[in-house]
Amino acid sequence: MSDQNDVTDAQQRATELWTTTQPGVPLFMNVTLTIQPERREEFLTVLREVLPAARAEPNCSYLHVGQSMTDPDVFVLSEGWHDLAEYRDVVLPKPYFQTYLKISESTYARPRIVVPLTSVEPM
Repeated sequence: MSDQNDVTDAQQRATELWTTTQPGVPLFMNVTLTIQPERREEFLTVLREVLPAARAEPNCSYLHVGQSMTDPDVFVLSEGWHDLAEYRDVVLPKPYFQTYLKISESTYARPRIVVPLTSVEPM
């Protein structure tokens, strides 16, 4: 299999993951955000407002945020959700989440990078 096929297959799997309607499919992802330096405090304010509500969602397994030690404008969100379809169809449309997205997206210096993950279980 060529590298191109590997990339195409991975992209297809990611597309299928985001469009699934099957209940109970877990979602694990890392989201890297690069924020405009002059808007970092604005971003942090809205992030700190949304975290308690998002973490309180019954569907949330975990939601951790780290700030790069070498570039203070880079943040990595590590998220786990019990049910991808519920996250996409119930959590994301909530007013508090939409407010966060509207404000935070306006602070991005670059497009966000979303890396969906699969769980690796011990053998």
